[in-house]
Amino acid sequence: MGNIRFRGFFQHVLDDRKRVAIPSQFRTVVMHESDGKVVMTPGYDREIAVYALKTWEEREESELLSLSMDRMQARRYRRHFTFGIKEDHLDGQGRILIPTFLLEHSGITKDVVIVGEIDYFTLWSPEHYRVFMQEIDKNYLEDAENIEPLRRRKDESPSH
Repeated sequence: MGNIRFRGFFQHVLDDRKRVAIPSQFRTVVMHESDGKVVMTPGYDREIAVYALKTWEEREESELLSLSMDRMQARRYRRHFTFGIKEDHLDGQGRILIPTFLLEHSGITKDVVIVGEIDYFTLWSPEHYRVFMQEIDKNYLEDAENIEPLRRRKDESPSH
């Protein structure tokens, strides 16, 4: 995954055509890694996950294509992403067009919270972001104390 690093918190607004401007720091990474091409998928927590195309393709290879499609749980997991996928590219102003089905998934209507998550970034409705941040704050100490068993071994593929 090269040197992909999406870091930071930003607040933007959807325009009338359902486009959102990507922060300039993130645009630079997407341009460098994938010539401005991105993949958007439904996230786990009612957000939209946005990957540089190159990173997404690596994830497809290492995680999604490794799943056995003869198992229902694997099919459901893989389809969570593939049924809601949208490929796009940054326009001349560094915006991406968010499809209606992803806006509905995330609850985004106008305001958008954009959060860097190191190797990808997420788009949230302010309401869902607030609720999730409360969960993070409430559980942080317990999570910190019990995090070691959740670490991947060096030979394991990343899963988001």
